[in-house]
Amino acid sequence: MKLTREDIQTFLAVASDSFPHDACLTCECFLGYVTRLRVDSDKESQDLIAEYRVERNTMHSCLGCDPCPPGDLYAEYVRKHKPNSPLIVL
Repeated sequence: MKLTREDIQTFLAVASDSFPHDACLTCECFLGYVTRLRVDSDKESQDLIAEYRVERNTMHSCLGCDPCPPGDLYAEYVRKHKPNSPLIVL
């Protein structure tokens, strides 16, 4: 089942509200989550996700935040919606 526009709006709003730093918007932790949502979304939601597209040269690796709210949301999403997907726990 594909995520609806309302689902995507909710997931993105919660993630954006969780940012402890402005740099989270271009962090691989958040952008990985956005990519997963894009893959799982319906066609009507693609414009919402496109708003979060960033150029490759502005992306950066994980800042090492502990906790990492966007990363935690991503992991929670995968556990709930993709239970057969492996999660790497460091």
